[in-house]
Amino acid sequence: MSHLTRTLAAALLIELMSAGCALETRSAGPSSGGLDGDRVDFSALDGGVDDGSLAATPTDTTVGDMSAPDTNASVHPESSTGVIAVEPTCVPGTERASCPGTSCDPVTLTCMTMMLASRSTCETCFADSNCASMDHRCVWMTYRGEPFPDERMGFCLKLTEALAVDGGYACEPPFTVPLVSRQSPSGGKNQTYCGIQEKITTCFAVRAFHNGQLCPSGRDDECPAGGICRPIATTGNKTEFACTYGCTEDAECSSPVSKASCAGYCGG
Repeated sequence: MSHLTRTLAAALLIELMSAGCALETRSAGPSSGGLDGDRVDFSALDGGVDDGSLAATPTDTTVGDMSAPDTNASVHPESSTGVIAVEPTCVPGTERASCPGTSCDPVTLTCMTMMLASRSTCETCFADSNCASMDHRCVWMTYRGEPFPDERMGFCLKLTEALAVDGGYACEPPFTVPLVSRQSPSGGKNQTYCGIQEKITTCFAVRAFHNGQLCPSGRDDECPAGGICRPIATTGNKTEFACTYGCTEDAECSSPVSKASCAGYCGG
């Protein structure tokens, strides 16, 4: 073998030995997530991903948990799927047969628990048939510009027409404010009714005052919506805190059986 050949062989041997050392130094121990001799440590490579095994640590499944009941849904009694099912049970024309003794809600077409012909003036209703007087209808009302008490329920109010003499309306205290072109949940044409000052009070407050509802602590929140608590001379001229309401004239405070003045509020 020539000197050149021996030199090349020695260089090749050194190169191979260097490569082997490099491969050996790149071998990883168990702490690096790589190779540990001939064994692969998969736990170091997992990165904490839950593989769904029984030994896995439970995770928060609140979001998207379809097994939880839908508390915002009204489930039909005959349904087990959780789907809301609204089925008509009546129509106004079959009210007496479909809802014996109670009214048919003309909006939802379901029988209500409210009795027929059971509601007086300024009492809540769902349909005209709830009103006790034949000259009353169920009328949607507002309070401070918003539907009151909600978009479904109305109040029984007396129908009225403009007087030919002065264009006023034949309304009796305390329901002296004409509510023009109002709609009934039961349908029909819009008409005028004897009502109240919807911008400052409600039927609840009016009835509370005329029923003598007291508010012993002197707080407005002891009175219904639209009502205020003020010192008022009640039976025997005794001054007590009682529920009243805002007004613009005496006629809005009086009734067929009692007289009350208006001084910013009834009884003031």
